[in-house]
Amino acid sequence: MIGNLLSLIRFYFFYPSFFVVIIFPGLLFTGILLLTTIWFERKAAARVQMRVGPYYASKKLGGYLQLIADALKFVFSEVIIPAGVNETLFVIAPILLLLVSILPFAVIPVSVIPQSGSVFSIYYHDFYDPNVGYGVLAGIFTCYNLLLILALESIYPIFVIFLAWVTNNRFAIVGAVRETFLSVSYDALILIATFSVAIEYHTLDLAVIVQKGVPGVIVNPIAAFIFIVGMLIGSSRFPFDIVEAETELVIGPYTEYSGFLFVLTMAGSYVGNFIYSLVFADLFLGGWYPFSGLPGAAFMTFKAVLLLFFSVFLRSVYGRYRIDQALRGSWKYLFPLSLISLITGTLVGYLWL
Repeated sequence: MIGNLLSLIRFYFFYPSFFVVIIFPGLLFTGILLLTTIWFERKAAARVQMRVGPYYASKKLGGYLQLIADALKFVFSEVIIPAGVNETLFVIAPILLLLVSILPFAVIPVSVIPQSGSVFSIYYHDFYDPNVGYGVLAGIFTCYNLLLILALESIYPIFVIFLAWVTNNRFAIVGAVRETFLSVSYDALILIATFSVAIEYHTLDLAVIVQKGVPGVIVNPIAAFIFIVGMLIGSSRFPFDIVEAETELVIGPYTEYSGFLFVLTMAGSYVGNFIYSLVFADLFLGGWYPFSGLPGAAFMTFKAVLLLFFSVFLRSVYGRYRIDQALRGSWKYLFPLSLISLITGTLVGYLWL
């Protein structure tokens, strides 16, 4: 009886649709990673800018417990709802924002499933990808996962604008307008960079791209650079922290939010950054190759975490661009460069792959 129960728990625990979305690299891992990323961001900025404080909380852990204390403080703080707003929309907006930001977890392939020798092998046939000859470790298997990821990411700015609109705050509205301007520019950059790689590999399936064994950064380094810059703009990382811009807009679209609702709004941008990092790891860094199963997922996620840490490290060494500088740089310099990457991808796809 107990053996059957344990087998049943094991079956559902490691079922890819549950494991990838909820456990690793899904919600539970992302929650821990979010705290670790903020901890790293603070420590890096303090060291680089020589702003090391005189006191420590949990010195032996490098002050990590301070992050847990801050999270608990926000969770149990009072949620203040401004007068004159629709209370239902005000509360539901950050929840929708976070839900939209985590949706791509369901379709990002994080590894392949071998026919035997892995805890996921019993799901080999359920998630079998005929294009790679393996099962694919992903929440939902589809041969067009790359297209679906880009589609899900492109609707995130809509919810940022919606979140700002329901607060009825002028600083939030200005932040929403900035998000509108920037989303047009970085969406174009990411789309072109991504499709230039897709053309090279003749597929919209990330699993096929990874299993080719040749990282996209080698095949098309221009597209890799364009994608990273678009990722930084899209996730409001420095030097493109323009939508929030504390010195100008308090904190932009999130100005009126407090307590747990503020935690949700802040988590959305970090989750989005992590999603882009996972996609970049698959597209340009070889993903899980040459591993498979859980080791492959860990290897691929490790690359994504390094890129995430690099993104937040930029806060330590860069100032913030103005909105006009970011837009001019995107359209005047990066957009022509992305077209070059598209031409490069077309030529490489035709002549080599």
